Amino acid sequence: MKLLELRNRIDEIDKDILRLLELRFQVVKEIGACKKANNLPILDANREKEVLQMRKALLVNQENWPHFESLFKLIMKVSKDLEA
Repeated sequence: MKLLELRNRIDEIDKDILRLLELRFQVVKEIGACKKANNLPILDANREKEVLQMRKALLVNQENWPHFESLFKLIMKVSKDLEA
């Protein structure tokens, strides 16, 4: 069945996304520890703007950017919480 095959593909993609997010959050925690050790602020608004612009530039289909922008803003919010 085509629908089942497509859902299985989504399941595999989701596994990859989870693996990559776990890796990202591990690095985020290391960044938080580095910032604390050096008395640096957790929030860097300029860096967040730069990250969003860099991610947008990587996107092949710019029409999808509003969805990805929302996603990356959520990822960055969770990252700030993990850094604290």
